[in-house]
Amino acid sequence: MTKPLQGTVDLPGSKSESNRALMIAAYSGFPLEANNLSEAHDTVLLQALLKQVNSPNTSEPVVVDCEDAGTVARFMMTYLAGKPGTWVLTGTERLCQRPMAPLVDALRQLGAEIDTVALPAVIHGKELGGGSVILDASQSSQFASSLLMAAPTWKDGLRLGLKGNPVSMPYLEMTVKMMEHFGAHVMRNANEIVVAPQYYRSRLFEVSSDWSAASYWYEMMALDDGGELLLKGLKSDSMQGDSAAVEMFSKLGVKSEFVETGVLISRLSQEKTTHLQPVVFDFKNVPDLFPAIFVTCVALHINSVFNSISTLYNKESDRINSLFIELQKLYTFINIVSDDSIIIKEISLTGNWYNNKNVIFNTYHDHRIAMALASLSRKFKNVTVDNHDVVNKSYPGFWRQFLNFI
Repeated sequence: MTKPLQGTVDLPGSKSESNRALMIAAYSGFPLEANNLSEAHDTVLLQALLKQVNSPNTSEPVVVDCEDAGTVARFMMTYLAGKPGTWVLTGTERLCQRPMAPLVDALRQLGAEIDTVALPAVIHGKELGGGSVILDASQSSQFASSLLMAAPTWKDGLRLGLKGNPVSMPYLEMTVKMMEHFGAHVMRNANEIVVAPQYYRSRLFEVSSDWSAASYWYEMMALDDGGELLLKGLKSDSMQGDSAAVEMFSKLGVKSEFVETGVLISRLSQEKTTHLQPVVFDFKNVPDLFPAIFVTCVALHINSVFNSISTLYNKESDRINSLFIELQKLYTFINIVSDDSIIIKEISLTGNWYNNKNVIFNTYHDHRIAMALASLSRKFKNVTVDNHDVVNKSYPGFWRQFLNFI
């Protein structure tokens, strides 16, 4: 038997906020003063790479290995394009397959010299002056964030036009708010963002607790029979888009109550969460919530519709097909897939459960796949997850906290 979900969870600091704070400090030249900075491997890696490329003993060309960190690679691309020197930006095989072309195209419009539109890429860094640029923002908001954070240091600032169907916009809004916190002047008008040439100011920054990390505890509560968890440090007015977990998990039976120290989550009675129609979710602005929501819906046998999922094929893994493959080790369901949506229905348990067979979930080297599937090991005693250390990418303390409830 697993322990009831009763207690307190100290969530990590937001990786997204931490990485942006580090980049803003790097552009400004001041040492970062921040509380609750993330200890995620991606943040530690970004700190190490910034130190590496700013070392006075650096010889050329310099290999800048971003490992599997997409955010780090995209932020470093702009930073290195404007830093004199020859840089080889690279990473794992999977990272080298992930989209970079829109950012490279935009940087080239601004005069950057980058030899390819994918990693590994040789960057001949030089001082950039800024100006006007059009960016395709339909694949990732990180491209725009990468450009915007550099813009206050450019002589002509930046006039950034967004084309396509922009995704993950709360992350872009987070970037703008953090830039303004550090003294940048940013104006937004429809799909255009204008940044004035204005040096950043040194200010203390409080990194909030991570709503993406909270989603796995929401998932566990949705699958639990009861209990109450305090998720420390979460705020109702968070600039993190993944605070949408409150509304999305309310459809799956989880109640949220904000208190002074965080948010209390508990399970609603089953009668209040009976679904006569498919439950519909949209992930255009919150793709990182998909794994926890999807696993929850399958485990609760809830017919569901998942819209705006096209960006999920190009994350640390192909998160759509990874979850299909792994969940079908325990469940059968009909799935109808189009370019940007999924419908799942007629969900039931497979023989692996009835025959009590051991099931080992593959994580595909993807931290979010690992944490989303972890909740099923509370539900089924014969389930385990491989490659545990992959969660260090965003949530190093996850397993230690998770095991408190086993």
